Amino acid sequence: MLLQRELHSIHPICPNLFRTFSFPNNLLGILSAMSLFSLKKKALSVALLDISSSSVGGALVYYRKHSLPTLYFSVRVPVELYEGEMLSAGMLRALSVVERMLVEEGGPTLRREVGSGHIDSVLVSVGAPWQDTDITSRSIQKSQAFTFTHAAMESAIQDIEPASEDRLESGRTIIATILNGYETQNPFGKRVNRAEMIVLSSTIEKAIAKEILTSLRKTFHTHDVTLTAFAPAAYSVFRDLYPHQKDFIVLDVSGTATDAAFVKRGLLAGVRTVPHGTHELLEGGKRAAHAHSLPSVGMIDPLRNTAFEARTDELEKTWLLGLREVFTEFSGKQALPRMLFLLADENARGFLKHVLEKSELRSLWLSDEPLSVVPLLPSHIAPYVKTRGLAEGDVYLALLALYCKKGIGNL
Repeated sequence: MLLQRELHSIHPICPNLFRTFSFPNNLLGILSAMSLFSLKKKALSVALLDISSSSVGGALVYYRKHSLPTLYFSVRVPVELYEGEMLSAGMLRALSVVERMLVEEGGPTLRREVGSGHIDSVLVSVGAPWQDTDITSRSIQKSQAFTFTHAAMESAIQDIEPASEDRLESGRTIIATILNGYETQNPFGKRVNRAEMIVLSSTIEKAIAKEILTSLRKTFHTHDVTLTAFAPAAYSVFRDLYPHQKDFIVLDVSGTATDAAFVKRGLLAGVRTVPHGTHELLEGGKRAAHAHSLPSVGMIDPLRNTAFEARTDELEKTWLLGLREVFTEFSGKQALPRMLFLLADENARGFLKHVLEKSELRSLWLSDEPLSVVPLLPSHIAPYVKTRGLAEGDVYLALLALYCKKGIGNL
C-alpha cells in the first residue's frame, strides 16, 4: 500500500505529488520510475490508454522540463461487437487496434517530432463495467491531544477490506487527511484531538486486468504498465482546473454506464455508477427509428423525429431514474453541488445537457435555480495540454495526460 510515508520520501523529486493528492499504490511503479528517471533525463514519453465500454482511446504524450504535456499522436476506436459476443471481447479487440496504431503510426510520428519513438511507461484508465470504486473513511479521536504519525494513520486504515479474489486492486488512495475539522496537506507531526482519513479504493476485474496488462507489456516491451480509474483521475485534475469551484459533480456518460463523482468543499465525497449510458440511448433511438420506418439517425441527434418521441422519452426516463437514485442517496447526507461537469462523446454532449437541464432532477436541489451543466470540451483543456503532429483534441486522453503530469511534477 502506498502511504503518505512513501510519498514523503519522493516529495523532493515530485513537489506536486504530495501537495495535492496521494496517488494509489498501483501508481508507485510508474511515478517512482518517472521521478528517478527524470534525474538523468530532461524528458520522457508515456503511452496513455483510455478504456471504456464504448471506445478505446490511445495517445503518446511527451513531457519536457518546464513545458506543457504534448500529445503527438492520438486515436480512438469504437468498441464494436459481433452477434452474441461479450463486451470484453469487443473491448480487447479495439485495444489491439489502438496498440497497433500507437506503435506503427504513433512511434514514427513521435520519432520525427522529438527524435525518439521510445516509450518509457504506460498509464491506463479502465472504466465501467470492469472498474469499481468506493470511498470509505477512518478516524481517530482522543480526549487528549496526540501527535499524528504514519503509524497512527496505518493503524486506522488497516481494517479496510481487501479486494475479493476475482478482482485486482488498482489503487487505494488517501485522498484527504482532516485534522480537527480542517484538511491538511502535510499532517504528520501535528498535535490534534481528531484525525479523519478519506480513502478511495478502486478495483478491476482480475481476468480483464490480466488481459490488458499482458497485451500492453508485450506491445510496448515494458513492465511499467499502470492501471487507474475514472474517479481518482477526474477528482485530481478537476481540482486543479477549477481551484475556486469547491462543490461540483463530474458526470462521465459513455458506453454502457454513467459514473458520478461528488466533490464537496474540495473533497471527493462520493462515487457512484448508473448502469445506463450513451450506448443504450443510441441503440434505443435506432430501434425506435426502425420500428417507425424512419431514418436511423440515432437518439442523440438534433434531427430526432417526433414519431418515436414516446420511445426515446422512455429511455431518457430510465437513465434519469438511475441518476435520480444516485443523487437522492448523496443528497440524504449533504446538499447537492449546483455545478455539474459533463464528460461525454462529442455526438452526445448537447443532447445530454438538454436532458439534464429539463429533467425532474431539478427538484432534488429544492430550488428553482437551474443546475449549471458544463460540457467539458477540448478547448477547455487546450491551455494545459498541447497537441502536435497527428494528435487531436480528446478530453479523456488530455485529462489522463494531466493526471500523469501531477505525478511526475516538473521533471
